Amino acid sequence: MNNPSTGHKQVDIGGKTYTLRYTWQALSAVSAEHGDNPDLFDVETVASVGAMGIDDPEITKERIMEISPPLIPFAMAVQEAMRWAYFGGPAPDDSGTVDQKKNLKAGGLWRRLKRLFRQD
Repeated sequence: MNNPSTGHKQVDIGGKTYTLRYTWQALSAVSAEHGDNPDLFDVETVASVGAMGIDDPEITKERIMEISPPLIPFAMAVQEAMRWAYFGGPAPDDSGTVDQKKNLKAGGLWRRLKRLFRQD
């Protein structure tokens, strides 16, 4: 089951479901091998980073390359699991739409007030 709070993301590889979860140790290994921003559209890199997030000894970079799961869905699952590891899940009330509208209105009001009291 996917759980943003704990960082668990399910991914299908060769008809089997595995769980991606990047612990601090796994994140450190990814950073050491691939740098701070791994290229998840490079097939070898995404296979390596994916294998580092799956706690199963039979799933290695070579095994993922052999099975060849669809690249984009696999890369997106890896990216999402890593994002959850770094930032956690979204806040329950974090919709952003109401605050954004309020800020736009406040910005417009502030501009009008500034023009009104501008001294040229």
